[in-house]
Amino acid sequence: MVEYIDIKGKKMPVKYGFNALRIFTAQTGLTLEQLSILSDSISLDHAIALMYAGLKDGHRAEKMTFVLGIDEVADLLDDDQTALQKCIEIFTRAFAAKGGQEAAQQ
Repeated sequence: MVEYIDIKGKKMPVKYGFNALRIFTAQTGLTLEQLSILSDSISLDHAIALMYAGLKDGHRAEKMTFVLGIDEVADLLDDDQTALQKCIEIFTRAFAAKGGQEAAQQ
């Protein structure tokens, strides 16, 4: 599901699904097994890579052009430091919902 965050008056789509995880793991070199570190602690590099992956996949899902690199995504935080927290909250909701659905199906 695509959600939108507002950064300096601009609505930006964010989506966390398996494609966003693919982008994130490619960017960071983490494996699927290592993703559990995200719930314990997360480095700033990993947090920005997670935000990048969500924005990139959100734009893809909405059929919008995404021209930002990871450095430009980090620059967005200079304008709105809460944007990172908003993305992490969307990530948490997306995978908590998926985990709940899988548990209900078992």
